[in-house]
Order: sequence, then C-alpha cells, then structure tokens
Amino acid sequence: MTLCELKSVSFLVPQQAICDPLPALSGEALFRHAQEKLTNTLKSASLIKPAYSTCEKDDAEFDIYVAFIERILRNLLPQDLIAALSSENEEEIQIKVHALNEKLPIIGWNNPEQAPCTLSVSLLCHSDYTSGVGRYLCDIMTKWLIPGKFLNISSVRSLNFSFTSCPEQSLFFHQLLIDVDTQQQLEIVKNNWESLCNEIRLSILAVRHARNVISIKKLSAEQKKAMIEENIAAVIDPPAKSLENNIFNQMHNFWLHLSAEDKIQQIQEQFSPRIEQRTKIFDGSIFHEIKHSILLFGDKFTGMRNLRHVSRLISYQYLFRKTLLRQVLEFPEERHLSIKVLTTTSNKKGTMALGILGAMNVLRENELFEQRHIVEAISHCIPHACIVENSFLLDRRSHDPIRLFYVEIEKINASRFTIQELKELKRNLPHQLKDSVESVLHPVLMPRNEEEIMRNILLLSQQLKYINDLPQLIISFNAQTEQSLQFIVILLRVLRDNDQTLPEIFATSGTEIKIEELEVKRVGLLRKRYPKESNVFKISLDKKKFLRRDFTIDLFKARQEVSFELNAIFNGIRDFNGGILSKQQEVFQTLRGLIQETSSQNDFLLENFFYSITPPLRQTLIPPASLKTLFSLMQESFGVDYKKETFSLRAKFESDELMIMAASPISCLKDELFSLITKLKIPSSELSCTYVNAYGIHCIGYLYQNRDPSIRNLFYSTLKDCLKDWQGRIKK
Repeated sequence: MTLCELKSVSFLVPQQAICDPLPALSGEALFRHAQEKLTNTLKSASLIKPAYSTCEKDDAEFDIYVAFIERILRNLLPQDLIAALSSENEEEIQIKVHALNEKLPIIGWNNPEQAPCTLSVSLLCHSDYTSGVGRYLCDIMTKWLIPGKFLNISSVRSLNFSFTSCPEQSLFFHQLLIDVDTQQQLEIVKNNWESLCNEIRLSILAVRHARNVISIKKLSAEQKKAMIEENIAAVIDPPAKSLENNIFNQMHNFWLHLSAEDKIQQIQEQFSPRIEQRTKIFDGSIFHEIKHSILLFGDKFTGMRNLRHVSRLISYQYLFRKTLLRQVLEFPEERHLSIKVLTTTSNKKGTMALGILGAMNVLRENELFEQRHIVEAISHCIPHACIVENSFLLDRRSHDPIRLFYVEIEKINASRFTIQELKELKRNLPHQLKDSVESVLHPVLMPRNEEEIMRNILLLSQQLKYINDLPQLIISFNAQTEQSLQFIVILLRVLRDNDQTLPEIFATSGTEIKIEELEVKRVGLLRKRYPKESNVFKISLDKKKFLRRDFTIDLFKARQEVSFELNAIFNGIRDFNGGILSKQQEVFQTLRGLIQETSSQNDFLLENFFYSITPPLRQTLIPPASLKTLFSLMQESFGVDYKKETFSLRAKFESDELMIMAASPISCLKDELFSLITKLKIPSSELSCTYVNAYGIHCIGYLYQNRDPSIRNLFYSTLKDCLKDWQGRIKK
C-alpha cells in the first residue's frame, strides 16, 4: 500500500464511467449528473456497506468516503477473500470470512524508504467489544513508535462496516497518517514496528475477550453498584498518571472538575444503562493496564505460544485483578482466590498440557507465595504431573496485595489428563493454594534462665533414688534460626564404675544428633558412693523436616524426635516433662487408626482438629470414638453449599454426651459462639471445644458431657437460636 494510492480517488472510478458521453447540460447540472453517475457506479461495485448511514436521502460525499475506505481494504485484505466476496458462492464466502476472523486484528503500513514522509497505518478488527480501539491506536502509535517523542497525526479516518455478501460479520477499520521528519526517526520506527504491532494485537484480543466474558457473566447487584461507582470516579477524578501533559487534556480535566458537582446525578443516570449492557464497562485505561502484562510475559514466552491463548491469559489476569481488588476492599481479612484451568499443548513435545492461571491476595507483608509453593500445591492434586519448562509467570508488584501467576503442567509419561483428574484438580487446587502460603517469621531467641535450670536440676536429682534408675531428663525449646530448631536438655544420671562420658556415648551411638555447649556438674551422691551427674546441653535439628503443609513448624514432632533419639542412645530414659505429650500422641494415633481415610490431606486436617481441642488436658481424656464422630461432622460441614446457607449446624446425641459442629465461611462466627459459651459459664470439665479453619470454612466443634438429656437439649437449642439471630444480623 503506497501513500499515493491513499491520496488518489480517481482510481476508484471505472474507466467506462469516465469515457461515457455526457449530455449537453449547464455547468451545475453537469456536475450533479457526474456526481450521480459516480455514486451509482460505486454502489454497484461495492463490497462493503457501512454500519450506519448519515440519515440523509442522498449523500454522495459519504458514498465516496465509503468507496475510498473500500479501496484501502482491497489492498489490505487477502485477494482470495476479495474474490470470494465478489462471487455468489455462500459456502466459499463463509470459509474465507472464517479464515479472516482467525487473522484479526490485521495491521498494515506503507513502509516508506525515505524521510521526511508520512506513515500510513491501517487497522482492521472486529467491531464488537472493541470500542475505544481507534483512540488507543492513535495514542500508542504517536507515543511509542519513537519512545520519548510525540509524533504528529495529520489525518485519521475510520468506519464500522460489514461485507455486502456477509452482513452478519461486523468489522471496524481505522487508519491514521503520521508525520516522520528525519531519516533517523524513520529507522527507529522500523526497528520498533514489529514488537509494537504484536503488543497492539495482544491488547486488542485481550480486551475483546475480557469484554466478551463480562457480557456473558451475570453480574450481581453489588457488582453493578461497584462498577457504577468506579466509572463515576474515573470520570470525575481520573488518575494523574493517565492524563497527558498537553493543553487539550489539561483543559478537559479542568472542565470535568468544574462541572462535577452539578452533573453527578446525570453521570449516574448515564452509566446505569451501560452497566446493564455490560459490554461498555471498560474504558481506554484497560490498554495501559494490559501493557504491564505484555511486558511481564516477554518475547520468548509470547513467541512460543498461540497469540489467542496469550490474549486469553491477559484478559483473565485483568478481570481477576479487578475482581480481587474489589473483594479485598470488602473483606480485607479474608483470603480470596480466582483460578482458571486452560487446555493447551506442550511446545516441545506437542502433547496435552494444562495452563493454570490464578490470582490470590496476601494478608500480611511477611507472607511468601512463590513458585515452589504453587508447584507443591499442584503436586498434592496430581502427583505424576511436572512443570513445562519456562512456563511459570508470577506478577508480584510492590505495595500490591494481589499475586497473579500462570504455570503449565503435563504428565511425566506424556499421556493426556483424564476428566476425573481435571475434576480433582479444579476441586482441590484452590484449597491447596490457600494452604501453601508461607509466613516468614523472625528467628526466636530465648536466653537461658539459669534459675530455672538449677531448679530443674534439683527436681530431677530428687527422682534418682536407686542405682539402676533410668536417666531423668527435661527437654525445653530454646530458639529458632533460619535453618534449625534448638532445644535445651537437662539430663541427670547415676554414674557407676567405668561409665562413659556423654561425648563418648554420643560418638559411639551412631546418632546424627550433635550436642553443643555441654556443662557437666556433680549434684550429690547416692548411698554416699555413686555420684549424681547433671548434663546441660543444646541439641539442634534441621527444621525443614518439621515443616507442615501450611509451613508452620510442628514443634511437638521435633521434641519427640529428640526424646526418641535420647531414649535409643541411653537404652531407656524417663522424659520428666513429656508424660502428657506422650499420652496425647497415643490418643492421636488411636484416633488416626479409627479414621479409615489415610491421605495426607486427611492427616493434616486431623492434626489441626485434635491439637486445637481446649482445654488441652481434655485431648488425653476424651474417648477417641467421640473424637471420630466430631471429626466426621466437621468433614460433612465442608461439603455444604454456603452460597445458599450462611452457616451449617450438625449434632450427634449419645447416651451421656452431645457433639455439635457449627461451620460458616464468615469468620465472625467464632467470636459469636465464644461469646455465648462465656455467658453460659459451663465448667471446663464438661465442655470441650475445637476450632479449625480450612478451605475458607470456619468450623467450631463442641463436645458436651452431661448425663442429663434435658440440659444437653437446652444447650443445643440455645446454640441454634444464637446462630439464627447471628444469621439475621449478617443478612441485614
């Protein structure tokens, strides 16, 4: 396409129309006759028709303009499409138009060789869901063809139209002429042209997909209200970064502020019907937001994937961010997650792969959500899946609570994912991702309390009464560093003839535990002959072994590891302060045996359930069968549809005890029930409580042991009435 073709209209006139003899008429009549002749010729040869007319009976100038646009399109469109549109073969027309849809948007230019010159840039795209694309094209071309210099636009023309042979296909054409002054500027334009065109195409496809999603999705009243307020705020007080420094935008902004107070009501009435349509809720700012996503992807990621697939990623990221920001404003203390599973192919192998796109908010600054957390969450859902190389993306902006991520997975054996695997992934992955957020804590250091150590040494010394007594020890947590957990061990033993020293015992035992800062003292004699020896030392363990799935540290297991190792080294010990802990572990193992499901997910929930029982002493006193029943009620609560119900309440009446499980996605349920229990003043020997927050559901369980059935029924009805009152307040 050359500039001379764009400037010349004479090419549009068929030769026979020019050569036909004209009747003898006056000058004005002759001009009118020639104009009518030209208009009729253009109409008969037209391949396109505009979406709207000028509402005038005879507008020859507009017809000439449409014909001029058609002339440009004949050079821009594939020749086989033009040939098909000129024929009467409907099947061929549909095939060629479908092929055109796959190529849209199309961007062309005249590619001049010498400067000064005028660039002619043409764009053809769908007209639906692309409003504002003409302004966007002008904006990005003038600012980014030569970064740092604002180019002048000498002419702009556009048209909404459809093909005469295919009226259901609605398209939009936009062309602008841009002045380039020097040869150096022209070279910069040529270097930037390809990358800028790819960015423009991605932006248009992404915006169109996002608007299409919104038009299909039914919005709630709250969402409509939020979008109305957002659009009103954008009109009255646009952000400073979106305004240009030229005088036209500054004056426009001035008038907006000047008339804001008088026109708020008018603006509300203007935006309400647009929100109902849902296709016009996006303004030009969406293009600037998407530019960040394009830069994040990079040329390598984008170049190895289908362009439409990349545009879907960008559009979903934009929608996810807007949705989560609104949810965070409404419920800042809750964890929010949006996720989408897309089917794609592995670029190297050509096998089926799954693209997982998601967005989640972090609640605190010290929370980590990186690639290893996402990969581990996926492995819990599909153990035999692996990550496609160079497919991971993470959008983590400063001072922004939203984390956007994308990763592609495939099977190790290159087989296809089954429908059941996809269902399991969609059901379990959101819960796994929420549980994978890691909190980074500062290392804990607790200085030694020498007074407490001396007291414990005297206490253990009194336990050694016979020569064959087992070593007595107390294990206390001391500190946490970035890599290890540290425990202080106080060990007292009776020394007999030829007994080895503590370092010799550890050296010959083959244990991996190393003792540090050993202090040895004599604290008396047994039978005035055998000395009692106290050993105070430090033991460090690698804390990675004791990280749970939610990245909390299982301090009980770490302490138990120390106790087991020392018991093996000394062929038996008495863990003085670990008696109740051992009993707790015994009850927990019994409870685990009663639960038939033994998955890692079930174990994780079971641990949270058991060790949150209060008072803690009740963990060793409640029968495991009762705990199993209460745990089953909690599992049932996770399957409730909380979109229909604010809370769920389940109960199990036994001969002398009552088990209740209340659950809700609303966190204030916990405070409501705890306040009720405080008012009832039930003795802790009769009432036990457990609290678990999993899958975004807050579960509070009660086990009430009372032999009087009327009192148990009264407790249940009181709890139920309290929840109904709370539900009413929540709905209001």
